[in-house]
Amino acid sequence: MKVKVRLYSVLREAAGKGELELELGDGITVSGLLEKLSSVGLGKVLEELKGEVQVIVNGKSLAPSQLIPQDAKVIHVLPPSSGGSERVLVRIARDDEPVDLASLTSFLYGDNPRVGAVAFFIGIVRGINNGEQVKELDYEHSEELMEPKLRELASEAITKFSLAGACVIHFVGPRKPGQLTMVVGVSGESRKNVFPALEWLVDHVKHEAPVWKTEVRESGVYYMVGDREIKETELKRGS
Repeated sequence: MKVKVRLYSVLREAAGKGELELELGDGITVSGLLEKLSSVGLGKVLEELKGEVQVIVNGKSLAPSQLIPQDAKVIHVLPPSSGGSERVLVRIARDDEPVDLASLTSFLYGDNPRVGAVAFFIGIVRGINNGEQVKELDYEHSEELMEPKLRELASEAITKFSLAGACVIHFVGPRKPGQLTMVVGVSGESRKNVFPALEWLVDHVKHEAPVWKTEVRESGVYYMVGDREIKETELKRGS
């Protein structure tokens, strides 16, 4: 099967690009995938990471002995996050890429005995806005800047609210009503730091991440810029 392998941070730098296309045999495990990546020039960096690489397929984090699913189209390979015991996971998602909350909860808990609460915000495309039917949203983003900014915000939330971990998964491209737009999760000692941290992180992702929303409604196309919306016909009229 042919799959796309998306690489992040030091793995991306070592490969010289953020995505590889690999042909994988049936019944290959995560360990087998990492061996194949070692054979295409990532052996040195993978050896330095000493098994701390995280492999995510179809929204689930897989153990080294687990098989790569036959329906896998995109495999995310992540190095350990900076910050010691802090756990940060960020991902740019597309199309119908699944998000597994059980897997994210396990990641945010991380066998940390201090963790007593995990909270999520799940954003979806609403079907009505300003009294009109929404046909579609489209999220344009900066491929180069998006992931670093999400990681920066998640790390800042961890420091600001004394969290154990944080994750941000943001969808890009076209989205229909009812589909996911983002999943943000945080973990900490209790609801007293988890709830305000979650609200802070969601707000800052919405206002600071390099992603721009276009909304298609019954009356036309609208560009969402800051807290304003600009109708496409107004731009053409002013040109």
